[in-house]
Amino acid sequence: MKSHTQEIDRVRTRIWISELRSHTGIEAVHALASLFDPGSTWRDGSGIPHQAKWYRYQHGKAVPSTALTNKVKSSLPSLEFDIHHPAWTLLRNPMPSPRTLTRIAKNLPRQWTKAMSRLALDTFKHRNICLDLVNRYELSSLGYLDALLLFELARRHAINQHDEKKYENLIFIIQVLPLLYIDDPIWKYQSASQIKSTVRAIIRSMQLCGYNLREIYFPADRLAQAITMQRVLVARHTTNHPKALNTKERRIRFLARSLGDTSDERYTIATSAFFKERPFYLHKEVIYWDPDGYVKSAWQTAWHSIKKDPEFSHFWPCLVRA
Repeated sequence: MKSHTQEIDRVRTRIWISELRSHTGIEAVHALASLFDPGSTWRDGSGIPHQAKWYRYQHGKAVPSTALTNKVKSSLPSLEFDIHHPAWTLLRNPMPSPRTLTRIAKNLPRQWTKAMSRLALDTFKHRNICLDLVNRYELSSLGYLDALLLFELARRHAINQHDEKKYENLIFIIQVLPLLYIDDPIWKYQSASQIKSTVRAIIRSMQLCGYNLREIYFPADRLAQAITMQRVLVARHTTNHPKALNTKERRIRFLARSLGDTSDERYTIATSAFFKERPFYLHKEVIYWDPDGYVKSAWQTAWHSIKKDPEFSHFWPCLVRA
């Protein structure tokens, strides 16, 4: 568990530093420290400056305090990434106490609380992201970490209520949530290899909570490619309609439509999670195929089409493995 906690801390400090570099244009860690935290730099007897604290941030060996991140945020109000978002508490410690879970939920915005209340009552039949899902739970007003926490806590509640179908459907959605939030700092400021390691760390947290994932998968390498494919769709649409996606809400709604409301179901299947090993169930020695199961063979066929069909040629540069 300790190694997992350290990995989560490496992820969030890496993103925080990357966003700072993007907004300031400053690459050197010691220069960032001098700008935002000059008191952390000290000089030896020869007057040579030294910096240790921010290098620990860079390597994920320490997490900046709330006081420091607030100070940085006041200097750069355009920063979006929340290194102290309540979701990180759950990701670092996947088996928190009931009191901790209550505290986590209390620190979230009103839209989140409203969506959580609705989600707790719904049967929840979604297995892929679509505009109806976004509208139902007001996902366009939330960030990725808000949405992740929303569906992950709902998943835990569903298993405690012995609602197996709802539990499985929530796993399907959680696996592909990054495709709806491609502009979130978590995915925006990381390379393909970093995105893959982040996805694996998040899935590891879901597994460590004690509830398995029912053999429902979406490979991290394909998810990184799918994020790039979603960016291609945004770029193509923006070229033809420059002002159409000029707000966060419009972009999220567009991304949702591309995932679940497209006329070509191959893209919908390729960007949905799938059952790795369970396309059927057995009753009295007779095999019944699960009629609503998203199966690996269908998913693989959809990806093959994207790789080979000229209709998807605009995605081909995205398919180079990093």
